[in-house]
Order: sequence, then structure tokens, then C-alpha cells
Amino acid sequence: ESRFGEIEKILKFVKEGKSVQLIGLPGAGRSNTLGLLSFNKNVRKKHLGENQKWFHFVECNFSEIRRKPLHEATKFIFLNLVESLRERGKYPEAQSRFAGIESFDNVNKIFKESIEVNDDLVLFQGLKRAIDFLCVEKELTIVFLFDRFEEYIPDLDAQFFANLRILRNRAKYRFSVVFSLNRPLEELIEPILFADFYEFIADNIIFLPLLDKPGLDFRISYLEKITGKQIDKELTNQLAKLTDGHGKLTRIALEAILAASNFHPTTNEKLQEFLLEQKNVKAALYEIWVSL
Repeated sequence: ESRFGEIEKILKFVKEGKSVQLIGLPGAGRSNTLGLLSFNKNVRKKHLGENQKWFHFVECNFSEIRRKPLHEATKFIFLNLVESLRERGKYPEAQSRFAGIESFDNVNKIFKESIEVNDDLVLFQGLKRAIDFLCVEKELTIVFLFDRFEEYIPDLDAQFFANLRILRNRAKYRFSVVFSLNRPLEELIEPILFADFYEFIADNIIFLPLLDKPGLDFRISYLEKITGKQIDKELTNQLAKLTDGHGKLTRIALEAILAASNFHPTTNEKLQEFLLEQKNVKAALYEIWVSL
């Protein structure tokens, strides 16, 4: 049930062959939302049913390639595609039409051939061949999940989006990209920079609410399990009002309270005062402030 509404909206765009921007504050759960799509089979089955076998989600954390040129970004995307296929090929239910390990072997072979030459054009041609094989021959819908994409923006050039358009034109409606950002692309870069891909993401924006009740309940129960301590329900209600359910902030606050065994706040003011003394809480608030 976690992030049900947001995932439903993402998949609506994906089914139409469109790309989408997922916008949220730092620590609000963008990475968790993408992780649910790429790693949680039960979430995929809940939203896609048996058709989930026709969709393949590839998560790429762009914070890993800050200050890298286009060649490295292409290699990074290609490598994540290969690794995701290797993971999927491990499971028996992926073996039918998808051909599981066979698809990994084919795409991995193309990847190794492409990087041997160390040429931008050859590498991208290899990625095109891989997308052709998966989307045209295997009839899979490939969905790239570009997490923390805002961290790569200083290194972007127009060719990045031109390449995405080329891949989308080959795969047609079986290719989508989810850009995870702290604010819309239109506010972060000049429109001319992503003009080639604009028609596929124009107005396709999903804003991530701070509160995800199922996710928050799970986080609380998990903390109780690993600490062996019960968290007072009234205290969690007080915290929820202070953080508005912000995932990272709520988790850090709960950890601080559990670590301070002698702390028992009697008022909201006392709770606020205690939390604002915690370095981790202040760091999370500062991260939000900087993004604004």
C-alpha cells in the first residue's frame, strides 16, 4: 500500500509511453518510491497484476556520477540496465517470454563489445541495440528510474536528452523515464536544453506528499523491532504533527528519542526543544532549507 497513489500515477504515464517528473523535498521518500518499483515484486503485482512481467524497471542513482561527462553517463545507464537484467534473470517467473538469463547474456555481450572501443558513438550504438532487443524483440517496457537527477544537472548537455529521444523513438511506447527531482526541470535548466525530449515529459509532474501513512507505520514498527522498545502512540502523533510525516525527519527524530531513554516530553514545546538540539535533526532541516 505504500505510496499507492503516487505509484498509480507514475504507471499511468508509463502505460501511455510517456515520461514523468517525480518532485519531492530531500528526505521525503523519492528514492523509496522508486525502490518500491524496482525491487518490490508485490508492489508491482498489486499495480500491474500479471502484466508486471512485461515491465522492467532500471534504477539509476545519478548522485553516483556527479561531475561526469556524457560518455560516463551513457555507460552508467547501460551498466545499470545490464545489472538489473542479471538480478531479474535469477527468478524462475522471469524465464518465460522474458527469457530471463538469456536476455542478460545478450545485453551483457553487447555492453562488453561496446565499451572495448572506448568511443561515445559506439557505446551509444550498443545501448540502442540493447533497447531494440529488449523492447522490440522481447516486447518489454523499459522504465529508467533516474533518482536524485538534480545532482547531475550541472553536468548536463543537450545531447543527453537528444539520446533519450533517440531511444524512445526506437522503442516507441515501450520506453519511459522517471526523473526524480527536488523541483521541476523547467525551474532547474533552460528549456532549450531538454527541447528534444520535452514533448514526452511536458506537464507530466507528480508532487510527492510528505506523509506516506503505510510507510511511516512500517518505519515505526521496524524501529520498535530492532530496538526492542515500544514507542508511545501519543508521542508518534505529536511527532507526525511536527514533521508532517516527512520520512527522514520522522525517522531521525524517533531514533533520537529512543536513544535518550530518560527523555519523556510533557508538552509539544519540550519535544521541539529536545529535537532542535539534535545535530541529525538540524542537518535534515538544513537540507530541506537549502533545497528551498
